[in-house]
Amino acid sequence: MARQFAAAPRSVCLLVDRSGSMSGHAVGIAAIAAAAVVHAAGDRLRCSVVAFASEPLVLLDARAPRPGAAVVDDLLSLRGHGTTDLARVLRVAGEQLGHVPPGGRTAVLLSDCLRTAGDDPLPAAGALDRLHVLGTSREPDAVAAGTALARRGNGRWLPATSVAELAGSLQTALS
Repeated sequence: MARQFAAAPRSVCLLVDRSGSMSGHAVGIAAIAAAAVVHAAGDRLRCSVVAFASEPLVLLDARAPRPGAAVVDDLLSLRGHGTTDLARVLRVAGEQLGHVPPGGRTAVLLSDCLRTAGDDPLPAAGALDRLHVLGTSREPDAVAAGTALARRGNGRWLPATSVAELAGSLQTALS
């Protein structure tokens, strides 16, 4: 009798900034990222997608699947506006990943990481198993903020200012 051991499914929560700093090109990059994550999901990867500004909007809950095309359509219909509450969305990510055993909970934040509302996001980042940041800005303040969040979340800051950067960075974050 042979035994087979299988790793527990991993879960990822994609957090997409839709605040005032995200418009045009950045919204397109966010939609591509969501499409990639949703379509990569299967038996081994469960995903959630949350768009946020001051208020988080759960577009896909891993416990209530929806067609990937509907999630991407929802993202494309969003317009960038409002403030950026990073702590709040990181807490929502923790809730979205709460059903997953420790070690398999990863959040991927697509944002410039410049907080304009809410609490300090570092404690919420530290509550996740892993937080990777896909940075939508190369401005020094944005890179520093994103790097600090990723470091606190045991993850990496990766550039995502173009579709080419997004592809490589998303692959790195999900591997």
